[in-house]
Amino acid sequence: MLFSKECKKILHSFTYILYCALVILMVVSQYFGESDGKVYPPVKGGDDYGYKIEEDHDIIMSSATVALTTEYFANRYVCYPFGFYKAVHLNNKEQAEVEKYISELSGLDSKELIDIKNNSNIYNYTDGTHYYSDYNVMDVPVSETLTYERFTEIMGDVDDILGGGSDYAVESLVVRFSRIPMTYEDAVEDYNELIEDDKITGAYARLFSDYAGIVLAIVPVFVAAALTAADRRRKMNELIYSRKTSSFRLVFTRYASLVTMMFIPVFLLIVIAFVQLLSMYSGEKMDMSVMFTLPTFWLLPNIMTASAIGMLVTELFSGGAAILVQFVWWFMGLMMAGTAGLDGMIGKYTFICRHNSLGMRRAFFMNWDNFVFNRIFYIIISLAAAVVAVLIYDMKRGGRFDGIRLFGKNSIFRRKA
Repeated sequence: MLFSKECKKILHSFTYILYCALVILMVVSQYFGESDGKVYPPVKGGDDYGYKIEEDHDIIMSSATVALTTEYFANRYVCYPFGFYKAVHLNNKEQAEVEKYISELSGLDSKELIDIKNNSNIYNYTDGTHYYSDYNVMDVPVSETLTYERFTEIMGDVDDILGGGSDYAVESLVVRFSRIPMTYEDAVEDYNELIEDDKITGAYARLFSDYAGIVLAIVPVFVAAALTAADRRRKMNELIYSRKTSSFRLVFTRYASLVTMMFIPVFLLIVIAFVQLLSMYSGEKMDMSVMFTLPTFWLLPNIMTASAIGMLVTELFSGGAAILVQFVWWFMGLMMAGTAGLDGMIGKYTFICRHNSLGMRRAFFMNWDNFVFNRIFYIIISLAAAVVAVLIYDMKRGGRFDGIRLFGKNSIFRRKA
């Protein structure tokens, strides 16, 4: 059977052994290292109970207005376009546009804004190469006539002026500007949600998926690229091409075997994680299904996408190119997920979904629709990439295409005589 042959080939490959080792190392060192102790109810009288995201429009508008005014005074706006840090400095015309928006947000004119600037403490510092001045703006009023709808329109325009990736992007406003310290009562409620609503397993399933998702967004490409390139290296292409089996069956059987084999160690780790929970929370009511269904829905698209990209780019260019492409995508996704927030912020198209907390359940479910869309989107993307890989494979099999070489003899960069 072709499927079992492909699985055996993967099982005995060095890259698969390396894959298993990296996945196990990541989950054991991060997830098991953090979840080895039972969560207990908060103790009254503590100094810090963490924070919560409260979707309060008044808090959001006030905090965002102060933040924008602070950056406007310094003419230094911190943005993360494509996940990379960038300090944006606006020209006079753009600064005037931002000032107009701040005046609408606050109801203050230019003179009143200058007064606030002059009365703010200035902090001077360097980052090693540049000298900066920041203003400690304590309070900026919000206009009583400002609606939340108009506020979001203004923030969207400001984000456009800054080139995107700022805290003022509409989808970032709630997470960025509505975080407030939790009280003891809030902490008790958060704990009760973990026990009663998450049935314990929901919280741990999210944390497991958060850590496992990081490594599963990159290492599957090594296995997929190595397996795809192995036939060319061993000069098995001619034998495979001559088989009567369709290209669709050959490629998708290999794809299915890759995804299946790479999910096996993940599933075993989920089982171990669940056994750990049974030991820690003996006697507590737990939802066993969530510990398996949520990580599967969360992590399988990562494996599917990284594998499909590995196969596609290897067929088109080479295994090295596939690893490079996936690494760049993984790095950008990791940076974007990190700057968006490690909990409470999952975008529709962020490749690496993050929720690095046992708590913050409501923050996660505020983005539940985005999360479901995101995972289905990447399943579709992975299947589409696999279909394109079939088309390229079929062209190579029929002698109509031999791949694109980036380096070496007959490469596209080599000057023709």
